[in-house]
Amino acid sequence: MSQISIKKGPISLAGLLFKPTESSKKTPAFVIVHPGGGVKEQTAGTYAKKLAEAGFTTIAYDASFHGASGGEPHFLEDPNEHSERIGVLGICAGGGYAVAAAKGDQRLKAVATVSMVNIGDSARLGWDGDEDPLEKLDNLKATAAQITAEAKGAERAAAPYVPPQPDDKTPRDMREASDYYFTPFPRVLTFDAFHLADVFLKQPTVLIAGSDAGSLWHTEKLDKLIGGATKKVIVPKGAHVDFYDNEVYVGPAVLDVAEFMKKHLS
Repeated sequence: MSQISIKKGPISLAGLLFKPTESSKKTPAFVIVHPGGGVKEQTAGTYAKKLAEAGFTTIAYDASFHGASGGEPHFLEDPNEHSERIGVLGICAGGGYAVAAAKGDQRLKAVATVSMVNIGDSARLGWDGDEDPLEKLDNLKATAAQITAEAKGAERAAAPYVPPQPDDKTPRDMREASDYYFTPFPRVLTFDAFHLADVFLKQPTVLIAGSDAGSLWHTEKLDKLIGGATKKVIVPKGAHVDFYDNEVYVGPAVLDVAEFMKKHLS
């Protein structure tokens, strides 16, 4: 594993490059997008290391405004090797971003998602997908007021969507995520990772999620939207965060992704 720097316009992204033990020949490669609010050393790094052991060249990186990458303020959530054998894997919100990227970048030849979340849908419809988007208008009004206040010198505010003090009424996935990280909540209400996916997402796609995940509806929605993914894996009893660092779920997910990518990046 080696540390790398990736230029993205005026911002430098901090990344980790993982190569197979036997790297004398060109290998398929793909980029791994971390969950919202995460960093490369967490879930993305876990998958990158395991997939390198399976024979791929992988890169896990800190998104701009996250971790060791550039961009201020940090934790801002802003959605907007072998060049012919590159894929993308995204976990949680990274899965939605992977789909959004693949729609417009045909260099990405295959797409994999694990515990995918379309962060825009999650903001509009809530974690379980059953809230009224119109009720979120107050969030936009509050954001507008906060922007004006900050322009006049008020202290910058952030809005975590992972509860810092979950209780018995908090969905299981959010309780477990609260133990994992916090992340802020601006700029997502009008973002849709799946917009026009039925038109432009033509790459082979594998979708992996747990049957008990509150986020499962994101996977089912994309699967229906694109007329059926190339492969869909619903793991019995798996919850959302189980696929972050629980080896019982991460190990099989890595095997599914590796098998899929070897087939479609060959």
